[in-house]
Order: sequence, then C-alpha cells, then structure tokens
Amino acid sequence: MSKLWVVGDSTLSSFEDKYYYPRYGYGTKLGEYLNDKVEVVNIALSGRSSLSFTKEENYETLMNNMESGDFLLMGFGHNDEKAEVDRFRTAVGDYKTEGSFANSLYINYIEPARTAGVVPILATPIVRRKTEDNWSKVLLHITEDNGDFKGGDYPEAVRKLAADTHVALVDMTEITRKFYEELGVEETAYLHAWSCNNMVSVDNTHTNVWGAYVNAFFVMKTIKELGITGLSENVIDLANYMPYPAKENYLEANKDYKPVEFNSNLEASKLFKDVEGFKVSAFGDILAPADNKDFSCELEEKDGKPAIRMAVRENRGKISIVTDGILFAFKQIPAATKFKLTADITVNDYFSNDQVSFGLMVRDDVYVDMDTADVLGDYVAAAPLFLTKKENATNCFARRSSEQVLGSKLKREIKKGMTVKACLFATEDGYGASFDDGDVITGGFDFKLTTVDPRHVYLGLFVSRNADVTFSNISLEM
Repeated sequence: MSKLWVVGDSTLSSFEDKYYYPRYGYGTKLGEYLNDKVEVVNIALSGRSSLSFTKEENYETLMNNMESGDFLLMGFGHNDEKAEVDRFRTAVGDYKTEGSFANSLYINYIEPARTAGVVPILATPIVRRKTEDNWSKVLLHITEDNGDFKGGDYPEAVRKLAADTHVALVDMTEITRKFYEELGVEETAYLHAWSCNNMVSVDNTHTNVWGAYVNAFFVMKTIKELGITGLSENVIDLANYMPYPAKENYLEANKDYKPVEFNSNLEASKLFKDVEGFKVSAFGDILAPADNKDFSCELEEKDGKPAIRMAVRENRGKISIVTDGILFAFKQIPAATKFKLTADITVNDYFSNDQVSFGLMVRDDVYVDMDTADVLGDYVAAAPLFLTKKENATNCFARRSSEQVLGSKLKREIKKGMTVKACLFATEDGYGASFDDGDVITGGFDFKLTTVDPRHVYLGLFVSRNADVTFSNISLEM
C-alpha cells in the first residue's frame, strides 16, 4: 500500500473544536475518494507556513518515513504571507531565490521527496470567503508590501514553481474562486466553520465538514484528471458526487455545542485575585480552559505607585475578525455612567502578530474564566491592532453587532520598552478612545453597549494573545 502524505496549514489540518459547525481541513476527507490501495497520512498543522512547519515533529515524521512509491501533497501559502519572521516567505522570486516561498517549497519538500522516490503534488491555497460581490486581493492571497515583508501573488508563485520544476499542480485558488462565484455569497457561508449558532460567527478562512468534503472532492477530481501513475487510478468513481458533494448529505452541527448564557451576577474568579478594585477574568476564544499559568495579573509597584502587570502567553486568546479571547481586569458599572479611564502602558514584551492587542476596553458582557468560541458581546477598545503593520497598525477598534470596526492608523511603531498613554471615555452617543499619539476616535464608536446586559457595562484593562504589559497611573473618573 502506498501513502499520500499531506502537509500544509489549517485549511488542510484536523481540529478538535467546540464550534457549532466545527473546523475541518480538506486533508481530513481526501481518503473518502480513494480506494484501499492508498492510505492518507494527514500531518498538516494549523498556523504553519512552509518554513515554520519544518521546525515541527510532523516534518521529521515526513522526512523519516516517506518511501519510494508514496505521494506528497503540499498545501501551504496562507501563513507564508503573514508578516512574521518565523513564518514569512516572500512570493517574489523563483525556486532558486533564497528566502522565497517557491524556494522553501522546493528545498524543504520537493527535493527531499524526489530523493526518496516520492511524487510531489502542489496545491495553491483555497480562497478566503468573500462577503461582498468583488474579490479583494487578500482573499486571493495577493499581498501588499508591509515594511520589510514584500508583498506578492502566492498562488502564482506555486503555479510557476510547478511549471519550472515539472510538479503536478492542483490550482485550488482558481477552483474555489470559481465555485464560490457559482454558489453565491450567502450559500458559501455554509461551507465554513461557525463558532456559534449564528451566521455572524462564520469563519471566512476555515471550512466545516461539508467544505472539507467539497474541497477534498475537487482535489481528488483534479488528481484523477492529471493521470498521476499509482495515484490517479486509485481515485474512486466520482460520478455519484457530481457536480460536488451535496450539503444535505454532509453538513451537520456539533451535537455537543451549547450556546453561552450570560448572567450579570458574576461569580468570583477561582483563578485570579482582585487587583486595585478590578475583578479579573480570562474568557472567550482562549483555546483551552483558563489557568493562571498562561494568564497572569499581578499587583506591582512602578515609580513608587501601584501598577498592574498583565500577561498572556502560549498563543492564548486573540482579537480576530470573528472571535475574541482576552485577559480582562474590570469594574462593573451602570450602563449610563459617564466615565473617563486613562492609564500609562509600559510594553514589557509582545510577539508581532495581527491578533495581539493590549489596552483599555469597555464592553457589554463578561464571563468568568470561560473558554468559548462563541461570538460574544460588543465593545470599544483604546488599543492597537494589526501590530505587524508597525506605524500603520490600527489605532483603536471596536466590535459592533459582531462586526469589527477599525479606527485610524497609529503615528509610530509600538516597540518593546515603550510607555504609551491610553484613554477611553463615554460620550453622549457612545464612546471615544485614543492610544499613544494617535487620533482621538469617536466616529464609528457611537453606539451603546446594552445588547447583552442593558443595565451594566464592564470597563477596564485587557491583554490578548502573546503580550506582557504594565498599567500604571490608572485613573477612573465617573
């Protein structure tokens, strides 16, 4: 029996989700379209690029175990475009250009595979789902320059690599683009993961089980047409699935899913002590049950005055387009209260990632040390976002009716060791916020936080993902 090895990112990998429609990468369903003469070995990993995957045990497993007569399907690109040193590979340059995406795929996968007698197969990344009529470049994995990280066309880099090195190609970018056009914006939502039982929670990057079956079908249909000896003839008859696997046969909700229920009578945290009159909780999309190892909130002294140091480690939590997970030190106050919260924030450390953030927040719900991928309440944050963009990072942001609302741009890069000022205040119409030397933002933040808890708002300090900051000179006027 030969093996079809599958490497790549979250669009191919397996997951263990609590989502309403859990995430499934298409690597998990390729075996549904093969007979028993080929075994699928899916070792794709979420969050990895063609570069960072080489640092994983799964890469060693591949290098040590693939054998002559096997096949290797590569599905990278989604994370190679991320402006992070440990993951980025530029789309500019061919397979001989050091530091390029094509070179990474060639030297780390294609060359070792061929040396071992394994047949390599390249796949371009699936599209990100569009929510409007037109395709933006980022949805098609075409990026712009971001400081030292040069932009480029990632699918085209894979196409050229395949042509230059005579490797079989499955153009999933073009296949999924055409398919999404055919299906229409609303129906494509049902191909994707939903973190809760509301369509607003749709994850426009990751597919659900139906999406995985559909994308795996397109991959194996193309492989059958390519005539790859030893593999194509072992693709089963696909006539019963044409023109594509039907939604009613595969889409199903997670039977163990339970929606979050809000209660304003908050219990005391069993993990975190109150600090300077603020209650503390880690909640939201934090990957695993809350703990006080990866999340910490401690009282310190800075310049002879009390200060609060907060840190989140090990990729816990995030500020994403759909869901959030944060460590929050907060006060529950009446919703109609006019307030002004200010603080100095010393940036002890942070990892450059677009889901990292820290600052001040006011929101309409809090949950005590709860891990949930549900879409939670609205908020306004005096904080930066998209920090990989350096001086072009976002200055303040909000979530309104589950949609992310972005402020202006920062005026300088936020660096480790800096101390910056943040301000968050109530207005007649909603809220205003500022961070560092950025503009004071009120436009777009003119809404009340009364949807989940009409009687209270929750005001305080937050940190998300991999960041360590100290809040000092904290002042709350009400």
